[in-house]
This record gives sequence, structure tokens and C-alpha cells, in this order.
Amino acid sequence: MKYRDDEYEYESRRRNMEQRRRVRPDAEMTSQRRNSPAGGRTASSGTRSTASAGRASGTRGGADPYGTRRAAGSTSGARASSAGRSASGARNASAPRTQTSRGRAGVDPYDRSYQAGHYGETGQRKRQGAPQDAERRGKRPLSAKAKKKRRIRRILFAVEGILLLVVLGGLFVISKWDKIQKATFGKKDVHVNELSENTIQSMEGYRTIAIFGADEEGSHSDVIMIANIDNKTKEVTLTSVLRDTYWNVPDISNGIEDKYAKANNAYHTGGDLGALNALNKNLDLNITEYVTVNWYAVSQVVDLLDGMEIDVPETMMGEINGYITNTQQEARSWAPGGPGKGVKGTTQIDGPGLQTLDGLQTVAYCRIRHGNGGDDGRAQRQREVVTQILEKAKKASPAKLLQICEAVFPEVRTNLTLADVLALAPDIGGYKIVSQFPFPYHQIDALVGSSGSVKVPLGLADDVTQLHLDLFGDDKYVPSETVQKISNKIEDLTGYSAEDRTD
Repeated sequence: MKYRDDEYEYESRRRNMEQRRRVRPDAEMTSQRRNSPAGGRTASSGTRSTASAGRASGTRGGADPYGTRRAAGSTSGARASSAGRSASGARNASAPRTQTSRGRAGVDPYDRSYQAGHYGETGQRKRQGAPQDAERRGKRPLSAKAKKKRRIRRILFAVEGILLLVVLGGLFVISKWDKIQKATFGKKDVHVNELSENTIQSMEGYRTIAIFGADEEGSHSDVIMIANIDNKTKEVTLTSVLRDTYWNVPDISNGIEDKYAKANNAYHTGGDLGALNALNKNLDLNITEYVTVNWYAVSQVVDLLDGMEIDVPETMMGEINGYITNTQQEARSWAPGGPGKGVKGTTQIDGPGLQTLDGLQTVAYCRIRHGNGGDDGRAQRQREVVTQILEKAKKASPAKLLQICEAVFPEVRTNLTLADVLALAPDIGGYKIVSQFPFPYHQIDALVGSSGSVKVPLGLADDVTQLHLDLFGDDKYVPSETVQKISNKIEDLTGYSAEDRTD
């Protein structure tokens, strides 16, 4: 069969249009309606019949869907061919359809309701994004080896980030280290008793550091603590030595070794070194490291950590506000940079109960002793605050910790080296206070000579034996000759011994 030129062109265009409709029917139909002068398919139920009739007459309802009009001079053969297509392909709405190359059976490719149901859902799925499954995305799923490599890369990135923070933090500490007050003596200058081999071995694996809390003048240590750290478990035991404990106080200022007074008198006459010597001599310890902080530093740390949660008892209300006023006045008098410089103001407490205390309020809480447990109660409150500070510091951000270092370093004196501090810092998150208690375990309030009201140990040697068991787990400890002599001397001077215990 031969086609005329115009018929060949028409047939070629029709086939191309059919091909495009199969590939993108949605876009093609939109294009048809945009170009149609009638605005697309009418709502009349006779549209399909009209379109069929149009095809038979070569008009298709006033618009040629194939982008061209039949030439006016088409032959009768062309009309016959078109009429034949119209007769055979006319769509009757009442007759069932068969599956053709144009689309699904029973579906009009120009029906927008079908497009909204099918193509609309397809578009919505595309807008929602591709499935997460690699195979449905058209990508090859990762092998187990590739997944492992990716996981290792992520871990390495995280480790590198942590190391970077540690390095930056270390550089900051190094830059501020010169602000810390350095000890004027070496570790070899600290007195240590002649200890047995068993006692020395029992202390291995532990790091014991003395903590002294100085008053506003720096001449008395109202806080005497021993922090004993298990190097393996990072467990910390806090021991508060009651400041009024009556024992041997070697006076290094004039070389008097056989002096007996309150425990805090050792710091008053001999400073940090005198206080360390007294601890080692009376307790058979080998402490050579210490940290001294003043009350101003404590208030700064508490403020930077957003306060301490303290349950203030009713019995304390008669004293705490007076201590708050006094602490603020003293802090302003000896603050760094001159009176009143950098001291944050505070207010008095309205009433008892659980509440958040600021820095100066917390210091006042730690200083109270009259009518609230005496020296024992004050030491217990000091340990309570130290425990909260450690727990909050463990949760603080690196930036907050560096801010604390900036504020506290000028108020600290220690013989710890920079290497010691950098070695301790990475483990701060693992430290945990598991035990805390006062020392002596057994004591009695008494008036002794010029020392006034003191706490007399009832059998110092026996209490030291229990202390070594609690700190180092040493159940074979035997008091040294020095400790035994001190215990006997206390008994001679006071008339109290282990026989006076009531428990």
C-alpha cells in the first residue's frame, strides 16, 4: 500500500505521539490541554463520541491532538482511512475495553480522575523521598565488610574529635598553669614514718592527696581532708580529719616535734608542709601531694556549677543567715584584685528545706558548727558539698570546666606538677566517691590545758588500724612505733583511752 506525502507525514507524527504518550502520558496530556483552544476535554458525557466523530471528519473537536491539521486537500482515500480508524477505534462508554498498547483496559488516558489516583500517588511517593532500602533506591546494598569499614571510620572520627578537645583543654590548662601558687618545698621534704614493708605494699595502687581549706587569711585550715583514689577502679574515699582533734602537731617553725594541740594548729604554725607532716606522723600515711584552696575559690566553683542542692534544716536557720552576711563581708575584703573586686552578691535564706544555694550561701552552710553537730556536723557538710561538686563537674561541658580552671587557679596552691594534673584530668568522669567518714572514729569533747575545747581520740592507735583497713583494705596493718608513742602520750595528757569508748 502506498501513502501520499501528506498521509506519510501524518502517520509518522501519529506514531511518534503514541510513543511519547506511552513514555509520559501525564506530561503529554497536560501539553495537549494547554494547547487546546477549547481548554481541554469538556465535561459533557458525549465528549468521546464527539472526539470520535471529529477524528472521522479530521477535526477532533476543534483541536488536533497530534499537533497538526489534516490538509484541506486530502484525498478520499485518506478520509476513508481516517474513517476506518474512527469506526474501528471509536470508544463506546457502554462497551468494555480490551488491553491495548495505549494503556490499561477500561482506562481513558485522558481521564484526569485516573491520573489523580495513579499518577498523583506516584508523584506523592516521589516527593516523600526514596525508600531507605538500598535495593529499592536502585543502589547496591553495602557488604558486611563495607559496613564494618564505615563503622570504623565513624568511630575514628569520634575519637579524633575527643582527642582534639583533650588537646585543646590541655593547652588551655598549660597556658593558665602559671596562675597556680606553687609549693615552696619538694615532696622529699615531707615527713614519713618508718613503715613496715607490709604497710608500704598495701598502699601501692592508691593515690592519696591531702586537701586543705584555708580561711580568708590563709592562716588556718578549717578543712582537712584525705582523698584516697584507687587507681584501678577510680573509686574515691573521703576522710575528714576533725580540725579540733588533739594529737601531735610538729612545729616546724621552731623545730619542736613533741607538741600536742588541735589538728589545724599544724597548718597555722607550719603551713602546707606542717599540715602534711602532722597527717603522716599521726596516721602512718605517706602523703606527699596536696591541694590548698580558700573559701573564695569554693564559692566561685559553686556559682559556675549553677549552685548546690542543699536541704537546710530548721535548726540551722538561727545561724546560717548570720554566716552568709559574714562570709560576704570577708570575701569582699580579701577578693583578688582588691576589696570587693569580682565578688558576686548574695541574699539571705528565706526558710528551711531543699533549695539551691549560691556560692557564698554554700560556704556559709559549710562553716556552721554551733548547735548543728559541732565539728562533726561541719565536716559532714563539707564532704556533702565536695561530693556534689565532683558529681556536677563530671557532667559539666569542657567549656565549663575550662571556665572553672580560669577562675580557681589563682586561688589554689599545690605541689602537683602540670604532668600530674594532666594525668588526672582525663579520668574525671570515672571518679566516684564511694565512702566518706570522719576521723577519729572514737573521740570525746574535753578541755585540755591551753588548747581549750578539743576532741580527744579514744585509742588513737586502734583507730589508725581501722583507718588502714578502710582506705587500703590492709587487715594486717600494725601501728608503727611512732603512732603507738603518740597514742600513749595522748592518754597520759588527757586521761582518756580506748577503755572510755561507749560503743
